[in-house]
Amino acid sequence: MVQGKALVSERTVRIVSLVIGIIVMALSGSLFSFASFSTDLKARFGFTSSNINLLSAIGDTFMYVGFLIIGPIYDHYGERWTLITASILTLLGYGGMYIAYAKAWGGLGFLMVLYCLAGVASTAGYLAALAANMSNFSVSTSGTVSGGLLAFFGLSATLFSQIKTHLFSGNDEVIDPTSTLKGTKATQSFLLFLTFITTAVYLIAAVFMVKIKKPAVKNLDSGSSSNATIHDDDDANEKVASPSPATATDASRPTQALSRTTTFTASMNNGREPASRLEEWNHSNTTLDKESMAPRTTSHLPGDNILEETTPVTAAAGPITTTNASKAWFNPYLTSIDMKPKALLFESTFWFFVIAQVSQQGFSYINNVDSIVHAILDPTDPSTVTRAVSLTGLHVTLISIGNCLGRLASGITSDWVINRYRISRSIFFFGSQALIMVPLLIMGFSVSEVSMAALVVSSCLIGATYGATGALFASMTRDFFGDTYYGTNCGMVMVLNGFNPIIANQIYGVFYDRAVRKMPAHDMQEGHTTCLGHACYDSSFKIASLLQLVCVLSAGLLFWAHMRKGRKLIQQNNSLAA
Repeated sequence: MVQGKALVSERTVRIVSLVIGIIVMALSGSLFSFASFSTDLKARFGFTSSNINLLSAIGDTFMYVGFLIIGPIYDHYGERWTLITASILTLLGYGGMYIAYAKAWGGLGFLMVLYCLAGVASTAGYLAALAANMSNFSVSTSGTVSGGLLAFFGLSATLFSQIKTHLFSGNDEVIDPTSTLKGTKATQSFLLFLTFITTAVYLIAAVFMVKIKKPAVKNLDSGSSSNATIHDDDDANEKVASPSPATATDASRPTQALSRTTTFTASMNNGREPASRLEEWNHSNTTLDKESMAPRTTSHLPGDNILEETTPVTAAAGPITTTNASKAWFNPYLTSIDMKPKALLFESTFWFFVIAQVSQQGFSYINNVDSIVHAILDPTDPSTVTRAVSLTGLHVTLISIGNCLGRLASGITSDWVINRYRISRSIFFFGSQALIMVPLLIMGFSVSEVSMAALVVSSCLIGATYGATGALFASMTRDFFGDTYYGTNCGMVMVLNGFNPIIANQIYGVFYDRAVRKMPAHDMQEGHTTCLGHACYDSSFKIASLLQLVCVLSAGLLFWAHMRKGRKLIQQNNSLAA
């Protein structure tokens, strides 16, 4: 987009792309509404609880594993082809499920393949909307942008579960006594609705959502074999001028020899006014396409170079500095390097991040809230069937709203804290993982059936904390590893997390089915579960609590490592300024 000749301003492009991204996000989380139609799937195909949990888990798994496929597509071909990919996959996935459900044809294996396609489609829509819009805004607002977008991703379950409940409930259907097919026709119509709405929106977004291209770089003569380049970023008025010769040769700052080009982008203002001169490097996002020649000490963890390489870097002939002490504000937690995917494998921060993600134990509750509701209701009450449907919809809504609010609050709050107090946003990630323990402990260690009040608290906490970790993941990946390989790096961070839904849901399903076999026979109406009481779920949540403890410890180590590196750099910066 050429300044002065563009038909639409960059600001307008940003706003339009953000609005479209919000709509895409609101549809990309449709998999989280699985609980609203899982009972009909179970009835139509004669599945067990383990079958349903496996089907649900496979879709969630491929939402994460799909990053390994979608990430490189986005990095190499951009948001347009990523969204076109999303539209094709969602047509095949949900469209195929519609056909399979209509004829009760294909069985579990076929549905798993189709749900995998729907899961990867969800990933494509998610990543295109997230990465394109985060790139359009300053790194100092990463949390707010990602939190706002992902808040609507969290609302997907509420949106679709309410549509299912009110428009496709099937309550008024007259059962055909000659039909051998169980389950409602309303679910069949709902799957058709999912197919058309998601496919259409992805195609529209492919046309109108745009990632703003950065202007051409300006080469600055640094007086050595290393070249410094500067990019104009964000609004057109955020310009960065060349440093004066006096400033560029000021030896009051440390130097580091670079083996490759160093790139400064004026995209990060740390909560202050945009930088006006190159020497205000600490108001910018420093990106290195290669590692610097800075020496490392063997006593550090492998990942200690993540922040150390973002200290002031200059040519050996003359450092870049500032003569205005009031502007000497260095925020290491908003200064990242663009790391290539292979380099992540040698970073301790990456591994702490991965372990914290893979141990997260919200899935077993989210995907099985319907069976938990059935387990604590009185089977002799004639209104139980109606109450179960209503309560399941209520708890799916609570989880979804909590998810939305958690994403929004964590994004905005983490931006404010990181900009104002120079504290790594991973503190919120650690806090969220610790809070997830509360509902897991409630579900796993209650001596009797969980009360409805405790179930409401559990749904709200699971939703809020799961949402917060999702939003923080997006901005933390940018904080730690930069923008250039964002899609692929997201995949590397999240890929192991894809196995968590399978493990967590299968653990739940195995213990649930075991409890069913131990239950005495009950003369109940069709649609009731045959498992009653806390034995249906408590064992699986005890295991989930232990796995979540690993997650909490890893998230704590992540925060400690990031803060330790940042504080060391702040101390170095302050001592040099003095």
